[in-house]
Amino acid sequence: YIMSKVKLHRTKCANIVRNVLAPYFDGDLISDIGDRKFNLSLDESNDISINKLLGIVIIYYSDTHKKKVVHTYLSMVSLEICDGDGIVDALKIELEKKKLDFKKLLAIRTDNARVMIGVNNGVFQKLKGVPSLLLFRSVCNSLQLAVSHTCGECLPINLEFLVSETYKWFCHSSTRQSAYEQLYLAINDKELLKTVNSCTTRWLSIEPVVNRILSQWFEL
Repeated sequence: YIMSKVKLHRTKCANIVRNVLAPYFDGDLISDIGDRKFNLSLDESNDISINKLLGIVIIYYSDTHKKKVVHTYLSMVSLEICDGDGIVDALKIELEKKKLDFKKLLAIRTDNARVMIGVNNGVFQKLKGVPSLLLFRSVCNSLQLAVSHTCGECLPINLEFLVSETYKWFCHSSTRQSAYEQLYLAINDKELLKTVNSCTTRWLSIEPVVNRILSQWFEL
C-alpha cells in the first residue's frame, strides 16, 4: 500500500534497482546455489552495436525453498574481445565475482557459432580443463538448421525470396506503405497488420512471417 503511492523518476528507479534490489537478489541466488554443481547457458549478442555482451543463464538444483531444477538469469557480461579466449576470460572473472567454483561446472549450452564450438579455438574447447565438461547445443538453433536444409532441398528457392522481399518492398518506402494501407482498408473493414521481417538470428521466426503474408495474400 505504501509503495503504491511512491513515484520515482527513471534515474532514481534505475539506481534503486541497480544498487539495492540487484545485490539483494544476487546474494539470495548465490546463497541458494551454494557449493552445488551447475550448468551454464551462454549466448553472445549478435547485434551491430559497439559493446558486445555475453548473456549467462545458470541451471542448478535448488534443495532449499524450491526443491527443483532452476533455470535463471545469472549475469550479462560486457566483452572486450569477442573470440574464444575473450569469452572464457570474461566467464571466469564473472564466476569468480559471483563466488562460484569454476570446477563445479558440469555442462555448457550454446548455439552452433564457431566461436562457441570451434574445434580449435572455440569456448568449449578452451574449457576442457574442467573435468568431464559436457556440451549441449541449442535445440532451437539445430532445429532451424535442419528445417532450413530440408526446405532448401524440397521447396523452390523463390518461396524464401518471396517471404524476405515482401517485407523489404514496404519497409523502406512510406509511399508504398501508404498506398497498400489505402487498398487494404478499401477491401477490409479492419486495421492493417504490418508485414513482418524474417530474422535469421531468431530461430523459426519464419512461421509468423508466412502466416501474415497468407492472411493478406489477396490484397498483396
